[in-house]
Amino acid sequence: MPDRGFSSLFRRNEPILIVVLIVAVAVFGAVDARFLSTGNIVSILQQSAVTALIAFAMTTVILTKGIDISVGSTLAFSGICGGLVFQATGSAFLTIAAALGAGAAMGLLNGLLIGFSGISPFIATLATMAFARGFSLNLSDASSIPISDPVLVFAGRETLGVVPVSVVIAGIALVAWWFVLTRTTYGRWIYATGGSATAARASMVPVQKVRLSAYVILGLTAGIGAVLTIGRLGSAQPLAGTGLEFTAITAAIIGGTKLSGGEGSIWGTAIGALLLGVINTGLSFLQVPQTIIYFVTAFLVLIAVLLSQPETITALLKKRRRKIGPAAAASEDAAHGHPERHSLELRGLGKEFPGVKALDGVSFAIRAGEVVALAGENGAGKSTLVKCISGIYRPDEGEIVIDGQPVRFQGANDAKGIAVIHQHFSLAPDLTVLENLFLGREPRTGAGMLNRRLMKAEAERIMSELELDIDVTAELQSLTVGRQQMVEIARAVLSDAWLFVMDEPTSALSNRERDRLYEVIAKLKARGAGILYISHKMEEIFSQCDRVVVMRDGRYIGSRETTETTESEIVSMMVGRDVGEIFPWLEAPTGEVAVKVDGISDGNLLKDASLHVRQGEILALAGLMSSGRSEVLRLIAGLSSLEAGSIEVFGKPQSGGDIKEANRNGVVYIPEDRHLEGFVGTMTVRDNLSLAWLRGNTKGGILSWRAINRLARELIQSLGVRPAQPEKRTGELSGGNQQKVVIGKWLATKPRVILLDEPTRGVDVGAKSELHRLFADLKKEGAAIIMVSSELPEVLGVADRIVVMCEGHAVGELPRGATEEDVMRLALGDAGPVRHAAE
Repeated sequence: MPDRGFSSLFRRNEPILIVVLIVAVAVFGAVDARFLSTGNIVSILQQSAVTALIAFAMTTVILTKGIDISVGSTLAFSGICGGLVFQATGSAFLTIAAALGAGAAMGLLNGLLIGFSGISPFIATLATMAFARGFSLNLSDASSIPISDPVLVFAGRETLGVVPVSVVIAGIALVAWWFVLTRTTYGRWIYATGGSATAARASMVPVQKVRLSAYVILGLTAGIGAVLTIGRLGSAQPLAGTGLEFTAITAAIIGGTKLSGGEGSIWGTAIGALLLGVINTGLSFLQVPQTIIYFVTAFLVLIAVLLSQPETITALLKKRRRKIGPAAAASEDAAHGHPERHSLELRGLGKEFPGVKALDGVSFAIRAGEVVALAGENGAGKSTLVKCISGIYRPDEGEIVIDGQPVRFQGANDAKGIAVIHQHFSLAPDLTVLENLFLGREPRTGAGMLNRRLMKAEAERIMSELELDIDVTAELQSLTVGRQQMVEIARAVLSDAWLFVMDEPTSALSNRERDRLYEVIAKLKARGAGILYISHKMEEIFSQCDRVVVMRDGRYIGSRETTETTESEIVSMMVGRDVGEIFPWLEAPTGEVAVKVDGISDGNLLKDASLHVRQGEILALAGLMSSGRSEVLRLIAGLSSLEAGSIEVFGKPQSGGDIKEANRNGVVYIPEDRHLEGFVGTMTVRDNLSLAWLRGNTKGGILSWRAINRLARELIQSLGVRPAQPEKRTGELSGGNQQKVVIGKWLATKPRVILLDEPTRGVDVGAKSELHRLFADLKKEGAAIIMVSSELPEVLGVADRIVVMCEGHAVGELPRGATEEDVMRLALGDAGPVRHAAE
């Protein structure tokens, strides 16, 4: 569904650019009537044509998260090569072929350096820029090469009626690029590569080849630009194209293409190129110096970027307003009060976004010294609520009361005393633990230097107080995820925080790290801190929390003491219905052996594993973190190379290390990290759902929008993706719905073997139940499923058999009905008597 309303205007630059273009033409025409003459308009179009032509291909490179600052030099090099061939042969055909070939060769060099060697696009193209310009000057003896052949001059100078031929060529290129980017598989691959290369690669997109081809096409386009430039100037010049790379990149950015990759519009680039031509010509008419024209162009780039990111403008305005006033002062006073009197109360809190009431009259309180669970399905409003109480969002209704005083935060810096421990840490991995602890609030000596002695003393004091055995001089990236999380908590304690918001804090921790976190929570509680604990794991809520606050659809549903309620009551409050079993199991007839692995190893964590799974069966892999569970799945899926052992899929040997081969055999892999490998956040739900399906369901690489829309509607309906909007960006969905999109993407390929790596991590209980009912239905339809999960209740609830991993080895197999003790005994390396399931 397309965006509606005023806010969408800022997300798409074309309407703004058209208005600016019309105003610019009107203003320049009013100042000097000659500006609107036919001859001048034709001249503007001719000048803009080459810029637009290059900018179209540059847009594609930027979409793949690349950049090319060598394109101007490549154009000059292509022109000189063509000119030399013309001098030697006098053939227009060979001249054009030489220019195109030289441009494509430079593009190929860039593509190989960037796409396959992994060199930074800026560094690689900086080098080729110097090479190309040096070759141009050397081969031509720094002199222009005159060319007057009518065929070569035609494209650059002649017109078809009143329209220049070069403009016709640019128009054809515009339509061609629009078609490629919106109506072909290759176009989808370009957007996916730039949006998330890892997720694209996991979706069988040939990322390296896509990047290589984008640079080759840009080089080839530079060759076409060289031919047009030769025709317009009547010569090949070694300094042609100077500044063209800047102009082409500027046109793309003004047109809305983001340098972060994955987002952009070819139409926006076309309007941007034309706007630059109009402004440059208009300012020249006014006899404005070229230096001022550069300033104007830079100003246009900044304005275009800011208008495409309204949140940046909002943040700047907030900073402007954020002087210490009653609201900020109240929160600062609250932060430095006595621990025993700290409290936070929400009174009728409301927050609305376009078309969505994210929070609706939420009221509850948190006191220092208690741990309160915030429970609710994905999309219930938990994240919005946290952003309101931490100062990121300003509520539209109600008030936040700290220690009895209403406060209004202007930004996150005003929320003194409140610290949010996110799933994705806000730490700098290249800095030491010590530097991270004081990042942004470093103490200084009288001379203005860092007071490292004080920093180290304070850091060691807080580590001792929390009983954390962490070397404060170690680089953060050398620590495990669990220990990095402890650093984040220690940093919050050092900031005098009294309220800690922990968002899914154990989602990526091992059992030992989880238990260590529980100990730290107990210490924080004992020293008078309040903790708002967000988790989808019921056993955590009941073991760590004093109370449970339940939200649903943005509303406060109720609060319960954990000692006076049950898991089923909390789940019922969360989803508004009886979900039955969270981990349902359905009996299904088993068929032939779908996957059989014997002694497989990846040469790293996985040492030796043998197992099999049949059609109509769910096999679970259990064990501690780093036991080799995920590595088994990645080998079967073709994402890792097989160093030893064998893999058979329906009796057919599989070599390993080839995801396409595995997919042809009916194997799909749902990754552990859906953000990294599962979906492309900048792409729509529809585009993500069809990304893997495209490879085998297009004719000649041309997309069938009718088929894609039908596929998306069917998957959205069958999976229960909410909201049911195919055009919504996947990155804007809740975690559970993102997971449904990832699963739907692979179900579209009609798999026979489904590999699930932590399929319900970060997913609420309602979505967990829905997902496992889906898996059970797939099993009943004959799919073979291998699942990795760190949640033993999930493993014991849904699995038909369990294979336990320990230190890279498959150490035992358990039948349905096994206990947690059975699993943990094997996972910890106890080779005591174990009940084995019959093959």
